[in-house]
Parts: sequence; structure tokens; C-alpha cells
Amino acid sequence: MREKDKQIVKDSAMVVADSIVSSIPGLNIPWNLSKSLYGAGMELRQKRALEWVEMARDNPSVFAEEILRNEQFQDGFVFAFERYIRERSEEKRKIMEKAFLGFAENKDKEKFELEKIYHILSILNVDDLLVLKDINVGRDDYHQIYKEKPDKNENIQNLINAGILIADHSSRLGSIAAPFVNVTDFGKSFIKFIDN
Repeated sequence: MREKDKQIVKDSAMVVADSIVSSIPGLNIPWNLSKSLYGAGMELRQKRALEWVEMARDNPSVFAEEILRNEQFQDGFVFAFERYIRERSEEKRKIMEKAFLGFAENKDKEKFELEKIYHILSILNVDDLLVLKDINVGRDDYHQIYKEKPDKNENIQNLINAGILIADHSSRLGSIAAPFVNVTDFGKSFIKFIDN
């Protein structure tokens, strides 16, 4: 493909994104704020910017004009968008979208832990996220996620350090191949955004 053709394809993503934004009343406010703050990053990550506005377009019941004009929502939009376009992992971007939809739907945006969720996503790796899919959030006791899989202990420790799991430090008899853990309240809310 010629260089000129590549540039046309690249520029068209932002044109499509702007077109989608203009069709959703109120979305122009947080979108233009994001563009003014992260314009250079958006130019480099146009496909991700387009994915973000397509999420808004595909969820019209969530992104009602009243929500879009809410200042707390706009602040969350700008924060989440910036982190989204920087994220390399497609798997993590999908989780970011779900978490942002949860934020948008939540009545108390001040208490919704969007920043914490995005921070935790930034420090966990994809293998840690895969372990989350095997966690039974319905259990209230300390238990082993994997009874005989010490190869997952590092991932479990990462989840403990992130505040998603809490370890049982009481003494147990004999050697233990995997730690006993329980899911924290934050962990239960975080896991809701992971595909199961």
C-alpha cells in the first residue's frame, strides 16, 4: 500500500469516530475534552479511539444525554479513555470497557472505584486475569483455587497483592501446594467485569 493510501485509511478512523460522537447528543463534551487533552495520543491510537466511541454508540441506554452531561461522568470518561488508548492488551481493553459501562450505569459515580479498577488492570498480567475466571466468588470460606497446581501460585500471589484475594495465614498441617485464599469485597466487584 502506498504511503498516501495508508494515511487516508489512518485519518478515516478519526472521521468515523467524530461522526459517531456527533450522532450521540451530549457525547461531544467528554469527547472534545479528551481530544484536547490527548490529541497526540489519539492520533497514534485511532483504532482504539474508534473502539471507545463505538462502545458508546452500541450502548444507547447507558449513554443517555443526562449521563453524558454529568460532570463526574465526563471526568470518568476522560480518565478511562486515556487509560484505554494506552493499554496494549486487547483482553484488558475489553475489561476496561465493561468496567466503564459499570461506572456509567452506577448512580453513585463518586464511590465507584473506576481508578482503582484501571490501576489493578495495569499491574495484573493476562495470566492473572485467567486465574480470576476460575474463582468461585460465591464461597465465603478460605479455600484453594487450585489444590495441586503450584505453577499458579505466582498468579495467586499477584491477586493477593492487588487486593482481590486475601490469604489465610493461619497454620495448617503438612505441606501445602497452593495457598488458601478468600475473595475480598473489592475482588468480588472486580471479577464481575471479567468474562466467565
